[in-house]
Amino acid sequence: MITVSILEDDDTIKADDWCRPLAIVSMSGGSSDSYSFKSCYSGTPENNVKWVQVKHVFGKCWFGEPVSEFNRECEAFEFLRGTPPKEHQLDMRGYNSFSSNR
Repeated sequence: MITVSILEDDDTIKADDWCRPLAIVSMSGGSSDSYSFKSCYSGTPENNVKWVQVKHVFGKCWFGEPVSEFNRECEAFEFLRGTPPKEHQLDMRGYNSFSSNR
């Protein structure tokens, strides 16, 4: 068993925290192409989107900011502190546009 902490609105975001979106918009755009990941019964988050470290997807300007501020300015995300199981992590190796391999 592992222990992770789901961050609440007043918790601050750290570079090594993990995050995942609560909704995804398809590449064709438009709100009609939005996929929600909230249970229609309970309203709680429900998805199979993998976790990624904050430092791989958001700029330093968000480090130290509260979760509530991020979710007010951007799409809704959930954040956790601790390391999720490997099979629930998105492997970001090779996705860095500034990689020296290009």
